[in-house]
Amino acid sequence: MKHPRTACAAVFCAASVFAAGACAAPMDVKLGLWEVTLTNRITGAMTQSNTVTYKSCLTKKQLEEDPIAQPKEEGQKCTTRMTSQTRTVWAGTRVCTGGEFDQDISGKVTALSREHVRGKLLIKGSMGGNSITNHATYDSKWIGSDCGDVQ
Repeated sequence: MKHPRTACAAVFCAASVFAAGACAAPMDVKLGLWEVTLTNRITGAMTQSNTVTYKSCLTKKQLEEDPIAQPKEEGQKCTTRMTSQTRTVWAGTRVCTGGEFDQDISGKVTALSREHVRGKLLIKGSMGGNSITNHATYDSKWIGSDCGDVQ
């Protein structure tokens, strides 16, 4: 995959994956610096499993407008359908086509508290004629309100 984080969406707010700018009720979580532990199990043209931990800064604008951490590729169009959207749970699907990596993402994100978010994503896609499936899980914990130089 061209962008390992792309396949998993910025994951912290992977609610992010579904918000797509039309948040009726933003998830009730703290803004600022979050530590994300993301586990991927990718099958298809390649098979691999990995776990990565990284820091991500969640701003008010992201949470309210479009917390999707993955930038769309040039020419890519995405359609989002929410199946559940509350202050503690976001679930839905997002289909993106027209880019280098077409993808169909479904998942559920749960805020266990304002400082702890967990989620599961199923990402199916194709790139260069190869099909890829990623079963991703993540666990995000709030670190603090100051993001420092983390974006």
